[in-house]
Amino acid sequence: MTGIWIARLQNLKRKPLLLILMTLMTVVMAYVLGSSSNGTTNIYVALDESGKSQAVWKELNEVEGYTFHEMTKNELLLKVNEDMDTIGVLINEDTYSVFAGTESDTVRSLSLAIESKYNELAFKDQVIQASGESTWVEIEKSLEENEAFQVEMDAMDASQIFRYDNALQGLFGFMLFFVFYTISINVQFILEDKQSGVWNRLKLASVSRFQLYFGHLSFSYVIGFVQILLVISMFRYILGVNMYGGFWKVVVISAFYVLLVMAISVFIISLVKTVSQSSVIISLLAVAFAMIGGAYWPLEIVESEVMLFLKWISPVFYAMEALKRVTIYEETLSRVWTYLSMMVGLAVIMLAVGITLLEKRTERYHSSE
Repeated sequence: MTGIWIARLQNLKRKPLLLILMTLMTVVMAYVLGSSSNGTTNIYVALDESGKSQAVWKELNEVEGYTFHEMTKNELLLKVNEDMDTIGVLINEDTYSVFAGTESDTVRSLSLAIESKYNELAFKDQVIQASGESTWVEIEKSLEENEAFQVEMDAMDASQIFRYDNALQGLFGFMLFFVFYTISINVQFILEDKQSGVWNRLKLASVSRFQLYFGHLSFSYVIGFVQILLVISMFRYILGVNMYGGFWKVVVISAFYVLLVMAISVFIISLVKTVSQSSVIISLLAVAFAMIGGAYWPLEIVESEVMLFLKWISPVFYAMEALKRVTIYEETLSRVWTYLSMMVGLAVIMLAVGITLLEKRTERYHSSE
């Protein structure tokens, strides 16, 4: 097994481009797509010239979780038509309009925030008209000093509320996508050794099958896990991405995901005859798993029942959901144990079936000789 590690390390030293490229692409894509809003939602706003609109605009800028950008009405309508992901607001003196491609909790929460600002300003105007500016100043001061009501808002089940963090969506999505390539390509060395005859020569040198498989698979696992550690450490401690206190939980979940991807890779090479065939299948599956697993976009905005059904066959879905739960939703590992157990169970099945098929093919090859 030590010899396998030495050979793989020497090969990595001669050809480090793959690992470097996959890591850099993860960082670049996640940074470019995730840093645009820095965890807040960009809202584009157009105002009329009324004083009330200006007052609503001033109040909205104090609402947390949103970054508001002012533009003209024509610019807003053009931007909304060009990009379906854009959320726009048109504020008039007495009414407002929200433009969005899909109905989501973000849109509903924004509408409630705008509505509350209109109501607050309307109440202020009524008091001033009835009793004068001084009366409103006294009421406002009294409300600040002695709160009339203390309201706490909580959902019946917080896990059912859709929360979105653009930075983490980009980071987790592309991290899971690119590490799939890294691990799968490393596992292909098993197929290369079998084709070149190196596998058989090692077996004749009294190296057991367990040592051969464990050497190759453990190296592939470590390479994939190190890549993930480098990426999440860079985003957490250098770029300062907020992981909601769940950094080490992200590390644990990533370890389960690497195991599952490694097992899937073994299963893939057990079904093909050449490395080129496995490379084609890996490329197709990596993209497909990322799309239906929620790596490119949150599944909460997907309306297709077929897509939502297919997510269960994607390893990316289990990891993505678990990662978002322990960060954005601030849940514990015990709350995402269902996803972790699914990853372990699928990994065990894939490894068992894959290794069995590989050994049967080797036996058939020897018997034909």
